[in-house]
Amino acid sequence: MISQAVSFTSRALNAIKITHNTYRFSSCLPRPSINQITIAYTALDLQNMAETNSSKDDAAITDIEDLHRHAIMNKQSTYIDPATGFTVFTELSHLKRGKCCGNMCRHCPYGWSNVRGASEENASSARAVSGDRECTGRLVKQILDGTYYDDEDTNLLSTKLESNDANSSTIKPSLPVNSEKSTSTNISRGKGGRAGGTFTSKNVPYTRGGDKGTSQLFTGERRKKDDILFEALGTVDELCSVVGVVYAELKAAEKRAPTDNGTTKSIYGELPEQLLEVMSRLFDVGSHVAKPVPNIKEMDQSQKGNKGFSSDHTTMLEEWIDAMTEELPELTSFILPTGSVASSNLHVARTVCRRAERRMVPLVQEEETCDPDALAYVNRLSDYLFTAARYVNFCDGSDETQYRKAKSIVQRERIIVKLNGR
Repeated sequence: MISQAVSFTSRALNAIKITHNTYRFSSCLPRPSINQITIAYTALDLQNMAETNSSKDDAAITDIEDLHRHAIMNKQSTYIDPATGFTVFTELSHLKRGKCCGNMCRHCPYGWSNVRGASEENASSARAVSGDRECTGRLVKQILDGTYYDDEDTNLLSTKLESNDANSSTIKPSLPVNSEKSTSTNISRGKGGRAGGTFTSKNVPYTRGGDKGTSQLFTGERRKKDDILFEALGTVDELCSVVGVVYAELKAAEKRAPTDNGTTKSIYGELPEQLLEVMSRLFDVGSHVAKPVPNIKEMDQSQKGNKGFSSDHTTMLEEWIDAMTEELPELTSFILPTGSVASSNLHVARTVCRRAERRMVPLVQEEETCDPDALAYVNRLSDYLFTAARYVNFCDGSDETQYRKAKSIVQRERIIVKLNGR
C-alpha cells in the first residue's frame, strides 16, 4: 500500500503544487479528488519521516490532539483528519494569519475570541491574543524552532514527579537557586483563569488576555477597554463596590450597638438587606450590559425573554423609597452630604450611580443594545440612595445640614436640623 501511494505521489505531484502546505492546482491537468489528495499527503508524510529517521508512523495516529502535535512538531500548517479525510488547519496556520477568523476552528490558538457566544472556558485556553502580531510572531518562531511545547512538557514531567512523591503532603513551588536567568524564565507560567496560575491549579482572576488593552464581552466579541460599553460596565461595577462599603459599615455599626441579651441590634431596619438586593441587581445590570442585544429597544417583554431586565425591580425601589420617606421629616430644601460615614458614602454611591446612568444612555439611545428598563432602574436607584442617606442619619440620630435661603438674605445658608429616629 505504501509503495502504491509513493508511486502515485510521483504522478500526482505533477498536478499538485504544494506551497506552505496549501495545494494550488495546475490549470492544465484535472483537479485530483479528495481521496487522491489524502493518499498524496500520507505518502509525503511517510517520505518526510523516512528522511528524518522518525520511528513513528503517521498512519497509526488516530487521536486528534496527537495528530495536531505531530503536525506542529513537523512545522506543518495542515494535517488530514483520518475520520473524514478533510484537511485541518494547525495552530501554525492560524498564528500566521494573526487573528481569530471567527469560524470556530478546531485548533484556534485565540480561544475563539471572535466567535459570538464562545464560553469562558475557550477563552481561558487561548495561547495568543487575536491581532497581537508580536505575540503570534513569537509563537510562530517557537514552532519553527521546535520549542512550542516545551512548557507543556515541563509541566507534565513535574506533575508525574509530584504524584510519585509519597512523602510530600503538599506541593510547594521550588524556585531556582544560583541561576543567572530570571525566575520568570525558569518557572513555567500557567495560562491563567480556570487553567490555574504559576503556583496554583485553582481558578485565578488573571488570564493575560487584556494586557494589550482589549477585553472580551460575554458574547465573545472583543473591544477596546475604553469602549463606551466598558465605560458603562466599569461604572456599574464601581457603584456596586461603593454600596458594598456602606453595607459593611451598617453591619459593623449594628454589632457595636449595645444590647441587653448580647444579640446584634437591628438599627437600620431592612436597609442592610435592601443593599444586598441592590448589589445583586447591579450584577444583573452589568451582565446585561456585557451581553448587548441588537434592537432590544424595539422589543416588547415577551420578545425580550431572559435577555431583558425586569421593570419589577424598579417598582420595588419606589416602594422602599416611599417606606423610608414616610418616617423622615418633610424635605423642603437642599441638603449637604454630611452626617455619619455610612450616610456620606451613600451620597458617594448616589453620584457614582448618576455617572453610571450617563454611561448607559448611549447604549440605549444610540447603539440600542441595552434594555431601557435597566437604565430606568439605575435612574431610580440614585433616588433610593439619596433617601437611604437621609434615613441612615435619621436612624443614627445625626444632624442633617440643610442649605436653604433665609427670608432676610439673598444667599442660601446652612441650617442644622436634628434627625432623631432612635
